[in-house]
Amino acid sequence: MNDIQKEQALSQDACFAKVFSRDDIKLAAARALFETKAVKIDVERPFTFASGIKSPIYCDNRRILGFPEQRSLIVSCFVQLIAGSQSDVIAGVATAGLPWASFIASDTGMPLAYVRSAAKDHGTKSMIEGADIKGKRVILIEDLISTGKSSIQAVRSLREEGAASVELKAIFSYQFDQASRNFAEENCTFESLSDFSVLIGLLQKENYLSREEAETALKWSKDPEHWGNGID
Repeated sequence: MNDIQKEQALSQDACFAKVFSRDDIKLAAARALFETKAVKIDVERPFTFASGIKSPIYCDNRRILGFPEQRSLIVSCFVQLIAGSQSDVIAGVATAGLPWASFIASDTGMPLAYVRSAAKDHGTKSMIEGADIKGKRVILIEDLISTGKSSIQAVRSLREEGAASVELKAIFSYQFDQASRNFAEENCTFESLSDFSVLIGLLQKENYLSREEAETALKWSKDPEHWGNGID
C-alpha cells in the first residue's frame, strides 16, 4: 500500500488507529491541510503571526472545517491520540480550538469545556465555560502551535480553575524551538497531528513549492524570530 492509498484508507476507516502508524497519521493530516488549501505561501509579502513573527508560510487550519471528509479525518486522528491518554474532559481554546473540541467530545462521549481568551465582564465572569474541570484530567485542543504562548495561557487558566492535569493536542506545529522551551518551562506536554517538517516534505513532493520557496521555508524555520527583519 503506497502513501496515497494509506491516506485514502484513513479517511474511510474510523478504526484506523488499530492499523496505521503515527507517521501515517502525520502524513494524512498534512495532506488534509494541502487538499483544503489551508497552506499559504508568500515570500514577498510575509504573514505576521500573533507573536509578531513574520513568516513566508501560513497554515489556516480553519479552512478544514468546510471540508467534511478532511474534517472527519482530523477528528479521527485526534480521537486516536486521546485514546492513549488518561483524561476526563475535552476542552477547546476559543475560538479556533473550540469546533475541534466539540467534534471530539461528541465522537467520544466526553464532557466538553472551553477556555475564553479573556474573562467575561458580566455574569459569572468565567474564563472556563461548560464542563466542570476541577480535579479533572483535561485534554486541551488547539488548532496550531507556533511559539505556544497563547496555548500556554489557556493551560494556566485551566490550572487556576483547579484542573488536576492538562495535556495539549493540536492539529499542526511549526516545530519552533521556542515552543518546546515554553511548554517545558510550563511543565505541560503537547503533541500535534502533523508538523512543519512533514508538511514541507509533502509540499515538495506535490510540486506545490518551488525549489526557492522550499529553501526559504526551511531557512525561516531555523530562525523564525529574525527571518523577517527588514521586510515591510
